[in-house]
Amino acid sequence: MEILETIEKFGTQAQCVGYLEQKRWGDTPICPYCNCKKSSNRKDVLRHKCQGCNRSFSVLIGTVMEATKLPLPKWFAAICLILNAKKGISSLQLSRDIGVNKNTGWYLQKRIRQAMNDDDNILNGIVEADESYIGGSLTNKHQDDRKQYHKTGMEHKTPVLGMLQRKGKIVVKVLNKAWGKEIQPLMKQTIAKESKLVTDGFGGYKDLGKHYREHVILNHTKQIRRIGEFHTNTIEGFWSLLKRAIVGQYHKITPEHLQEYIDEIAFKYNHRNNENTFELLIERCLTTKMPLTRK
Repeated sequence: MEILETIEKFGTQAQCVGYLEQKRWGDTPICPYCNCKKSSNRKDVLRHKCQGCNRSFSVLIGTVMEATKLPLPKWFAAICLILNAKKGISSLQLSRDIGVNKNTGWYLQKRIRQAMNDDDNILNGIVEADESYIGGSLTNKHQDDRKQYHKTGMEHKTPVLGMLQRKGKIVVKVLNKAWGKEIQPLMKQTIAKESKLVTDGFGGYKDLGKHYREHVILNHTKQIRRIGEFHTNTIEGFWSLLKRAIVGQYHKITPEHLQEYIDEIAFKYNHRNNENTFELLIERCLTTKMPLTRK
């Protein structure tokens, strides 16, 4: 959805609430506290009062938008801007575009990214798996900081594991350490056993041929990058997209928040051909589980 269309269609709080209520409940509001379907409508404050537990509730209870003081049209505009930015949008740019301070822009992105998690995908068919490392060069670090790292290797970067179904979706997870004890359980949880797995010769993938239908290993050190239909070009293209987003928009991401940023980029990649991505993300914002506040 284009930003002008979003502003025109969801320009008021009432329009946004009406859309969210229809998406979440249809024609019958349901109390999020006791699941009672009987309530009175308080149109003056866009809330409902449950006739079962006597609590007041809105459509935002239990969603990523709960307890927000920001008008919903700004939420809708932020969702649209985030989705339309292929390589991501910084919190500073987002805050300028919707007229909020930078802390609010960062908060919005963090909440919306929670709804972009695609962990429930199960991959099958031909699945490319590869590890990558996110972080700056040692030459960019202070001399004192370089001493704690070896002169070779990737100890100064954060490892991530990518699993991509050919002509399908990708799942990317931040790792504590790039080794088989952490990588293989994630792969077995995400990739169906009947899949044909394609990897390079990294030791963390050792013996996965015993678990999957087939495990094709490409020896990149010997410049073997394709065996028939098997290659890792697709996932390497995703790594390029991810790193361009980090370098071009976010510049620096701490390991603590890296998974959230990756979830955003992976979500947009997975739904790049979906014409209803805006509607899908709104539904995710409504259904992503958040703790209920007792008010």
